[in-house]
Amino acid sequence: MTVLAQNLRTIRQNLSCTQMAISQVLDIGFRTYVRYEAGERDAPVAVLVKLARLGNISLDRLLTTPLTLADLKIPDVEEASPAPKKMEVISGGLEEGRVMFKGLRHDHLISTNRNERNLLSWYRELNRPSRDKCLLDAEWILHNPQAFRPSKGPHISRKTQKTKNAQILKTMAKSIKKITLRN
Repeated sequence: MTVLAQNLRTIRQNLSCTQMAISQVLDIGFRTYVRYEAGERDAPVAVLVKLARLGNISLDRLLTTPLTLADLKIPDVEEASPAPKKMEVISGGLEEGRVMFKGLRHDHLISTNRNERNLLSWYRELNRPSRDKCLLDAEWILHNPQAFRPSKGPHISRKTQKTKNAQILKTMAKSIKKITLRN
């Protein structure tokens, strides 16, 4: 087992998290993280930086020094950037469907409902502009709920509605012709 793989396991144990939770925090696949921790795969630099911040250690220390749980209690003396002191859950839980960790800016969603998990998976597969549009649409729907309430009258099919609109347009066109001919 490599030094990095040992350190990943130590950091995860220090945070009292499962491999699934860490993979979600890092925004990578579960199996990918398992391979990093088993030493079967090397993690990209962006993931290594996140892991170093989670452990409150330097990237150099993460890659070169075998760590123990006691070593993680003592943060690095030289801080390159503001990093979280320790990974702690501030708020949230399964009941709320989200968890917020101390030191991380965004909360992380959790779901036990299959439909919610599917929805989150589809959302994560979208590209950035589609995600932004999806969020704007959802926000608009939340602020304008009356637009999506079912009408109290009988349901009119789309085809019937189109025919009705076409008739209205024809009568409007005839009245416009009469007005223009008189003048």
